[in-house]
Amino acid sequence: MILARHAEATFWAGRQLERAEHTARVLDVASRDSMHFPDVESPPEWGLILEALGLDNDFAAEQGVVADGVTVPRFLFSDRSNAGSVAGSVAQMRENIRTVRDRVPVELWEETNRLHIDLDGAGIRLGPEPFERYSVVRRRCQAISGVIGEAMSRDEAFTFLVVGRMIERAVLTTRLVRCLVFRNHHALDDAALLRMVSSLQAYRRGPGRGGDDVTLAFFLLTATDVPRTVLSCLRRAEARLNRLRGTAPGLEPALMVCGRVRANLEFGGVDLTLAERPEQLLLEIEAEMFNLARAIADSAFDPAQSPPMHAQFIRPGQAE
Repeated sequence: MILARHAEATFWAGRQLERAEHTARVLDVASRDSMHFPDVESPPEWGLILEALGLDNDFAAEQGVVADGVTVPRFLFSDRSNAGSVAGSVAQMRENIRTVRDRVPVELWEETNRLHIDLDGAGIRLGPEPFERYSVVRRRCQAISGVIGEAMSRDEAFTFLVVGRMIERAVLTTRLVRCLVFRNHHALDDAALLRMVSSLQAYRRGPGRGGDDVTLAFFLLTATDVPRTVLSCLRRAEARLNRLRGTAPGLEPALMVCGRVRANLEFGGVDLTLAERPEQLLLEIEAEMFNLARAIADSAFDPAQSPPMHAQFIRPGQAE
């Protein structure tokens, strides 16, 4: 058994780990892709990247700040007032891991705390150049993932951590497809988008080069052997939640949501829907992922009553 507050802490630690790694990877790819722009120009993808990360409204609240290759990376990487930034996500993850130190391997706490300390030191230990910092953060997040995969008991804490990661990953992949494929495809080429989700090699081994928008989106939604596609995330989340059915019957509503979205991606003619109404479909998938997160929160974190929304439920990866 696991305390409700521990389940919540591990769930959000998983989401925050995924957000930090994903944001660092997006920054790395977008910054390298925009190097050919003159300093006086603003690469068109920065506004779309903010939207894909669900932080466009937060950035717009920064009065007098223009979205360019200086302000957006700073906002997304080191701005601690932005809970969805790399530094903000790692700080929240570190606090959540701290509260469950007796349920996780000591190596997980050590790696998380070390990354937080290095980010808190203005990136001095991460390297002087932005690209180097992005790469180091990605590798450190992957090291944390390795500890989770190789040293953590397959118990309830592991389940909530994995499910949190899969929900966040599915949301972020869906938003990238919606904003960078169908919203403004020419802002970023296919190779850059696929690098943002670590799927370039897998795509070239599968559909290959020269596919249209629908082919690319269908791959990122439904490929079964690529870890960052939406269907892969749902399958992993559903498998972990199924393991708790005997001890946590209250999770049935969450399993129903997860199974419904997974079945629709597998058997619902997604390729045809993408060709006819892509943005509506992607918004529906995103909404269903938030429904899944709320169903888990209602049943596992405070099953006696529906809790009021607070900051941790809204960040990262959720817009209300």
